[in-house]
Amino acid sequence: MNNRFRVGEVSRLFKLPASTLRYYDEIGLFKPKYTDPETSYRYYGVEQFSVLDTIIFLRKNGFSLKDIQYQLDKRSPETTMEILNNKLEEVRMEIFRLNRSAERIQNKISTVEEGLKLAGHPALTFEYFPKRAVSYLYFDKPVDLIEEGDNLYLKDKETLSSQSIENNGFFTGDIGTIVDIESLEQDGPVKYIGVFELLHAEEREECLNEGWYASYPHIGPYEEIRKSYQLVLKQLKKERYELAGTPIEISVLDEAVIKESDHFVTLIQIPVTKSFD
Repeated sequence: MNNRFRVGEVSRLFKLPASTLRYYDEIGLFKPKYTDPETSYRYYGVEQFSVLDTIIFLRKNGFSLKDIQYQLDKRSPETTMEILNNKLEEVRMEIFRLNRSAERIQNKISTVEEGLKLAGHPALTFEYFPKRAVSYLYFDKPVDLIEEGDNLYLKDKETLSSQSIENNGFFTGDIGTIVDIESLEQDGPVKYIGVFELLHAEEREECLNEGWYASYPHIGPYEEIRKSYQLVLKQLKKERYELAGTPIEISVLDEAVIKESDHFVTLIQIPVTKSFD
């Protein structure tokens, strides 16, 4: 049996591109052991294949060429344990990151599903919420977000940039607002005293109050949300509910997933108590 193999033969046996083998040769990672003195053809020996198997295993499991070269040069139980333990820690961290990503994606799927359900059957409902962790992007004097929203957004981006905080972006269902309740009793636009990011399944000191909320989906542009408030407040008064706190809004379906503002879904949530007078 022939125990010497050309590049093409090794490529076929190990299902590796010939270009990869040539690159390994070029950088000194895995070079043909033999040279035919008459033809100058270079050959790999079968005894080298265990090394190539090692390289393939390490590459398939995410090791860098630098780490592989280190392992091949040092090649001892101690160095093997060292690089394997280092990679195991990297893999565990990546698994954690991927699990977090999967949770976030699942949250978004649930949010879109909820938005479609709300859009199909808008109705006033009552729901008890535990404390919900938030991170405030703005909490100050009342502002008209239609006019000032872009400025607040840019200010937040500047803050994140200056503090070298990782920007994970926002997507539908992430952002909520706190309503200036006095603006609901006045003419003009609805104003807001707070903008927050809703932090799913995280523990934070800043939280929305737990309790019973009257929930109603506003369908359409933000500019027309006052109409939905008028409807909700009228119904709450009729059913003898009293406001027990400041209304909030959560953007459920927004420009991230829908082009037409007529189909936006913004969930109005108002803390309430039942009056028995």
